[in-house]
Amino acid sequence: MKLLSVGLSGTTHDIRERLQLDCKTLIKDGYKIAIDETNKGHYTFIGCNVMEGELSFRNYERIKNAVKHHVANMLAELIISREEKKIVYKIVEDNYYYFSVEERKIIYDNTLQLLNDNYGVVADFGFGTRSKNIVEKIAEYLNAHHELVLEGFINFRLKEYREKLARVVDTAVDDFMMELEYQEFIRVLRYFVTIQEPQVEEVHVVIINSGTYKILDEQGNLISNQKLENFVLENDDSINHEDLLITALITIAPYSVMVHVEDHNRAATKSLVDIIKNIFDDRFMICNGCDFCINAYKEDFMPTH
Repeated sequence: MKLLSVGLSGTTHDIRERLQLDCKTLIKDGYKIAIDETNKGHYTFIGCNVMEGELSFRNYERIKNAVKHHVANMLAELIISREEKKIVYKIVEDNYYYFSVEERKIIYDNTLQLLNDNYGVVADFGFGTRSKNIVEKIAEYLNAHHELVLEGFINFRLKEYREKLARVVDTAVDDFMMELEYQEFIRVLRYFVTIQEPQVEEVHVVIINSGTYKILDEQGNLISNQKLENFVLENDDSINHEDLLITALITIAPYSVMVHVEDHNRAATKSLVDIIKNIFDDRFMICNGCDFCINAYKEDFMPTH
């Protein structure tokens, strides 16, 4: 008596082995379970059968439910580990065909990374949630059907799952566009630095926290700049501290920039430090602890903002 069968395209060897392994518990209980394969068109159907004999209805239902549970979990794992990548690839190719091949590859890779992160945009669509929802859908389907074709099931029974994957792809595209804008922003600022006449040889940026810093020259003196002060007066309500620091450094355009930041503030100020590093490139250095910054942190000063 056939319990159920699953139609698959592509390789089926690993699926058959997994199903045989999962059914071993039932075989140990004395039930005669047989796995077979038949080819129909482009699909290979893996069937799970039980010898009837004196099999009661209660035992039949028990075996069917056990096999259904194994198959649902196995197929959910297969969908997420193998089919999900194909779905994402198709979404990227169909919806974002106007990007270059290289750009679509970046979007594809970024989407898979988002799906693996389990936080942020996929906080409610992580691996565990996706697996649970798919298992429930498969089990529900197998309650009413003895045969499941995986490709058709994904296309017609997992619409919400595919829609959520499409939204994750959209987020990956947004992130990609923001990165392009960021790189263009850095390129423009780097250009401004190269055409500016350096006002000082060396600048030390002492970052106290994410909103407090001071700019010192190589002798440790606070740097004052009239143009910068006028800029602050004109934009006092709209500019933030990080923007002001970047503007100051570009205005001063030193030959070298040494950034000093205490270990406990490195994570909070990483974004700011990365921007400075990207703008000044080989002019940038970061201090890993020196007498200069130790003394600077001890001083009572008014930050330059």
